[in-house]
Amino acid sequence: MKAFERIFLYTVLAILVFYVFLVDGTVESQVAIQEEIRARSIVIVNNAGQEVVRLWANKNGGLVSVRNKDGTPTAIMVSNKEGAEIAVFNRYGTLGVEIIATEDDGGMVGVSKADAPGAIMGIYKDDGLIEVYNKHGDVIGRLP
Repeated sequence: MKAFERIFLYTVLAILVFYVFLVDGTVESQVAIQEEIRARSIVIVNNAGQEVVRLWANKNGGLVSVRNKDGTPTAIMVSNKEGAEIAVFNRYGTLGVEIIATEDDGGMVGVSKADAPGAIMGIYKDDGLIEVYNKHGDVIGRLP
């Protein structure tokens, strides 16, 4: 081996040893950690590339939407002009449960089946309200 080749080889080995044993391993890990992510919209997809979760901003605040593998929304949480709303749907997209914060500092919980209300409990004009509906959507029971 010629003198030039030995100098080159020993220099390369010295650099590799320095890098492997002496460089602090936390340098790489600090780069991978994000303190904050800022975006107008974030979309999470499954292995097939289908949208499963979407977070985005609207004029009243924000919205979170969760979809099933068929692309049907199954849960939505949204800020609206009255306050906020959470809605849960079955796998076909039919509303099942809805929780609403109303404009007059009240709230409502509703249970539905087949696009017809089943029961509602909440605050309406400073009074409590409970309504029960039949399968056609007609009121069959009401407290105040």
